[in-house]
Amino acid sequence: MSPKQKEPDRCEIFCSDPVKVDHVKSRLDGLEVAVDIFKALGDQTRFKIVYALWHEELCVCDLALVLGLPVAAVSYHLRYLRSLRLVKSEKRGKMVFYSLADEHIASLVNLSIKHIRENG
Repeated sequence: MSPKQKEPDRCEIFCSDPVKVDHVKSRLDGLEVAVDIFKALGDQTRFKIVYALWHEELCVCDLALVLGLPVAAVSYHLRYLRSLRLVKSEKRGKMVFYSLADEHIASLVNLSIKHIRENG
């Protein structure tokens, strides 16, 4: 890039608004769990599990068949998702059924799918 060309993503001079900077910096504390949620959903298998559970309550065996993975692998991912409170489980007799923990998770999935379809 020649010296006369400007980078479109940078200011030509450095100048900041201390009030805005302090306001936003104060809101960054405590975001670790939110980051962990996005990390979890950033894994293709875990996103597929959450997406499947957005549509249907399923047991581990059903999820394994849907994803084409061994039950042990699906169980591993479900434990991780459950630790972040993204999914919940309910034992019924000898079966354990999984569903999304709440509507917030459904909203995250729905919004990401809408974004892809609208901007894809």
